[in-house]
Amino acid sequence: MSDLHQMTKTTPKDFLTATLGGLFAPGLTIFMIVMLFLGIQKNMGQPDTEPVADQIVRERIKPFGQSLAIDPNAPKVELTGTQVYTEVCGGCHESGALDSPKFKEKADWGKRIAQGYPTLLEHALKGYNKMPARGGDPELSDLEVARGVVYMTNAAGANFEAILKKEVEPTAAELARGKTVYVDNCAYCHDSGLTGAQKLGDAQAWKPLLKEGKDYLYNAAINGSFGGPAKGGNTKLSDADTRLAVDYMVAEAKAVIAAAQPVKQAAAQ
Repeated sequence: MSDLHQMTKTTPKDFLTATLGGLFAPGLTIFMIVMLFLGIQKNMGQPDTEPVADQIVRERIKPFGQSLAIDPNAPKVELTGTQVYTEVCGGCHESGALDSPKFKEKADWGKRIAQGYPTLLEHALKGYNKMPARGGDPELSDLEVARGVVYMTNAAGANFEAILKKEVEPTAAELARGKTVYVDNCAYCHDSGLTGAQKLGDAQAWKPLLKEGKDYLYNAAINGSFGGPAKGGNTKLSDADTRLAVDYMVAEAKAVIAAAQPVKQAAAQ
């Protein structure tokens, strides 16, 4: 007796599934081709990304400011009283910040003007209460500070003149004695810069000290300052000889500073 084989009947559902399965692979291929074509078309005419990326990087690393090269040997142009006030003093005196007397306010300046010009100048040079020395600008010369003081006080009713206490210049004999004292007591540090001493030929180191005036330097040398001992470590040295050594160093420093300045051209005729 032979086996009977009977074929399973295909339903509409089976037919639909088979049909969709056969169309899936070709359909996916067509979809990918279309998307690739659309992507190429979208990018047509767009700028090259490399220059754009380079521009972005350059913008990111662009400096915030610009450096200005200033010739350190250029001769200093002294500021007028108005300029000193505008550039330095006005930051506080315009508004009365830090309890400073307001510009042109006679009520604020009256008692101060009564103290006299020398006292006000000393306060401005060395600092007083909340006010820093030289208004916070160490580059201002004594004369510029004096002009600033006179500009402000006269605007409040004073009648001062921008003059400085003239220091007595030492004689040739005094400078010679000062050099001897310097060699015997001061040169060990000031020739080499030992212990932080200002080297005799260093113009930049001496500029801010010269602004303080000789009285300040005399006191520092006699009592000890700047990290150095009183009278250069020689307690037997007289005050008078110590002052002469200071006179010699100041004279030498001024000569070095003057030599560093460019030669001024003669005015055109």
